[in-house]
Amino acid sequence: MDRTLSSMDSLSASSGLTSALGGYGALGGAQIQSPYLQFDPLLLEANAGKSEFIFPDGGHRANRGRFELAFSQIGSSVMTGAGIGGTIGVYRGLRVVSELKESVAVRRSQLLNYVTKNGAGMANTFGTIALLYSAIGVGLSFVQDTNDDINTVCAAVSTGALYGGLSSPPTNKRTEKALEMGRKLWQIRLRRSAIGAAIGMSAAVAYLFYVMFEG
Repeated sequence: MDRTLSSMDSLSASSGLTSALGGYGALGGAQIQSPYLQFDPLLLEANAGKSEFIFPDGGHRANRGRFELAFSQIGSSVMTGAGIGGTIGVYRGLRVVSELKESVAVRRSQLLNYVTKNGAGMANTFGTIALLYSAIGVGLSFVQDTNDDINTVCAAVSTGALYGGLSSPPTNKRTEKALEMGRKLWQIRLRRSAIGAAIGMSAAVAYLFYVMFEG
């Protein structure tokens, strides 16, 4: 009789443990299933290939905003400009150094001067353009945020126009010839501004086509 009561108690205890596990396990050799594996596999197929972001309360963007992208854009632009400028410096420096009849140390110093000078100048140019583009883009995102492609085009055109118009014209034969023909400095700047706006428009359209075909 006592054995019968003890077996009944053990059965009730095992059933209680099974109910406590939520039906995922049982005693007596039954396999315990993890509750973390009980999900619909269609959820993975529905979100396959889609990026997921964690936003603060009230966030509505599906990707990073322009302010978050500005830091990476400016940094990558500076590094790209430094790389291009350094390459141009190596090419120009080798041409000049090959004609020098100095010691190896002098020619090496001359080559390094060309690399650092051209690399720093090009990095400064690219960084300034990227900073101006990012600042205009962030400002436009506060004005209208429904279509970011419009902000991209407007920021690129404005950047090209401002950089071309506000930067000093290079002192070359073309500028000297334009001044000799009676053109004013503001006319030269206006022409450079129009050329910069056209370059910005072309770059923005090419970027949008690239994003559209890649997407």
